Amino acid sequence: MNKKEIIFTGLGGQGIVKSGVILAEAAVLEGRHVVQTQNYGPESRGGCCRADVIIADQDISYPRVNNADIILALSQKGLEKFKDCSKPEAMIIADETLEVGDIKNCRKFNIIKYTEEILKNPQAINMLCLGILASVTNLVSYDALKKAICDNVPKSSIDKNLLAFQAGIDMTEQTLKN
Repeated sequence: MNKKEIIFTGLGGQGIVKSGVILAEAAVLEGRHVVQTQNYGPESRGGCCRADVIIADQDISYPRVNNADIILALSQKGLEKFKDCSKPEAMIIADETLEVGDIKNCRKFNIIKYTEEILKNPQAINMLCLGILASVTNLVSYDALKKAICDNVPKSSIDKNLLAFQAGIDMTEQTLKN
């Protein structure tokens, strides 16, 4: 991997920014060069938000993602707003409810419904997404992500967050088998 540019997008309250922070920290733990930025509207909950992460083996000269290799989208509005900031061959990881049109390299998962109905913890949606992202892309190791999760969530919720992270890995492995 020379350089990978990732956009997380969704709605305020889904932990989009926290996902970017955790992925960036995991990459730092592996000795990579990393830039993480975020962008969200004046709405603290419910508005469209974005977190960018650039992971590289060398210095990074520009801190914004303009040509994403990967977009993880949890909202239709976010996907529509940011899909033009990606390469034609970019991988899109999206909730199954999103309309992706003619995007060729798209992997859809039952993310929102799973966190609500199976995990019974909608606040863990970002950790489920990190598990899916880790499993599909191999950007960083599971161990680095687990450490970054433990370092960035309240101690009282570490077990629930790690459970959601593992559920994302398991979901991906199950989907790829089918």
